[in-house]
Amino acid sequence: MTRLLITDDPGAARTAKHAAAPGLPTQPLPDQNGETAMVAQAIYHQAAQRTGYRYELVIAPVEIIARRHREGQSVGQITRYMQSQLGPDHPAAARNFVEWVIAATGGERR
Repeated sequence: MTRLLITDDPGAARTAKHAAAPGLPTQPLPDQNGETAMVAQAIYHQAAQRTGYRYELVIAPVEIIARRHREGQSVGQITRYMQSQLGPDHPAAARNFVEWVIAATGGERR
């Protein structure tokens, strides 16, 4: 079903139709303080090299690891979650990768 937006801006319908869904890893949500945490692009490139996956494919796991750590989860909890989602043999679910992401993104909780 297609909905039409009636506005004075002809580009508004296209913008609304193609807008990213809230909560996607490339669209981080604000935390309790209203601050939006961003991961540096260099970290994504380094993560791609460490895992052997394309840059675009490591953005989501890196964002998930960083967000869960900021929310107070331990390395073990995050590792178990990543393994349950990606599989136990996935490089982005390895404990050493989770530890590296936490260290690379500042390693501190908010």
